[in-house]
Amino acid sequence: MLRHRLVALISGVCLFALSPALCADDDIIVIRAHGEGISKDAALKDSLRRAIEQVNMEIFSKTKVQDFALESDVVISRASGLVKDYKILNEVASQGLFGVDVEARISKKLMDATWGDVAILLKQLGRPKIMVLFTEIIHDLDRKEPNREIVQFDSILGTAIERKLLNLGFKLVNPSQMKEIDKKKAEIAVMNNDMATLRDMATRYDAQVYIKGTARASGPEHTTAAGINLNMWETDVTIQGFWTETADEMFSNTMTGMRGGSRVAGPAGARQTLEKTGQKLAEASVSDLLESWTRGTAGGQGDVIIEVVNVADARQSITIKKALETLKGVEEVVKEGAKGNVKYTLQTHLSADNVTEQLVDLKFNNFTLDVENQKAKTIACKVK
Repeated sequence: MLRHRLVALISGVCLFALSPALCADDDIIVIRAHGEGISKDAALKDSLRRAIEQVNMEIFSKTKVQDFALESDVVISRASGLVKDYKILNEVASQGLFGVDVEARISKKLMDATWGDVAILLKQLGRPKIMVLFTEIIHDLDRKEPNREIVQFDSILGTAIERKLLNLGFKLVNPSQMKEIDKKKAEIAVMNNDMATLRDMATRYDAQVYIKGTARASGPEHTTAAGINLNMWETDVTIQGFWTETADEMFSNTMTGMRGGSRVAGPAGARQTLEKTGQKLAEASVSDLLESWTRGTAGGQGDVIIEVVNVADARQSITIKKALETLKGVEEVVKEGAKGNVKYTLQTHLSADNVTEQLVDLKFNNFTLDVENQKAKTIACKVK
């Protein structure tokens, strides 16, 4: 564990316990927490999430609601908005990993309001169906050529992500129910970063979100530590999430060049190393997914895409753009195309439902804009 390595590095320096609030008034709770990550920013984000988690446990642990686990995790994923301010007490690094200790000031009133907002939001959103596509590659130098590369459409980290999502009540595409030809296509598409094929596959299996990941271990280097034989592996892990409808990226996390050891020889030891070195990345990816999903965002700003067919000319496309800019809650409209099929991307925190409700009331001279279909983030319209 990084925590243990960091203690060894900074012996004599007091690390603060992940415990109870240091002090409190009627609203503000002051929490000290430790976070870890593959960068300083990731470690800071983790420490703030852990601070929020402590407040959750202290204030809301007695809450008995059906979706308590999901609500709690969504609130934790919004840590950056719940911490009023913080100061970094200590930071260290070891073997490419970072640790940060913070003292955070958290508003109980804001936490309570956020819990209420999240509870209402989750009832409105429902649960998207998610496809997890994970390829694991082990390059085992102890095996004879050409059998050193072991590739499988399976992964300990992929399974960990699936288990977490299932425990939170999400629907998943069951890999065992996928056709064999689709499994092979998915494996090749993940390795080649073929996003068009992955999106098409997620669409065919009715997944609103898909997660793709690649876990790779290369080695082993045989060493001895304290009289124990170890197999050292170098690992690389990449995990990304995407909205199926829009192909927009929801999150992206990468960890490269990490080293870890296992007493177990062969591929089994490589998988153990991948699990140990990649677990933090898998946990962070689920949290990033929850934040992006519940905020309706795709890599930052929320979008709703309106696809309009049968647009007569450039003048008409501009008229439609100006009308969309008048919709309440729309911050910006980006137009792609001049006539025929024109795509409008609305930067907004509104849902597609909210936008559609306003679209049907828009009035134009000489033509109408009919809504023909609507999905979670896209609306299909036709000029008549």
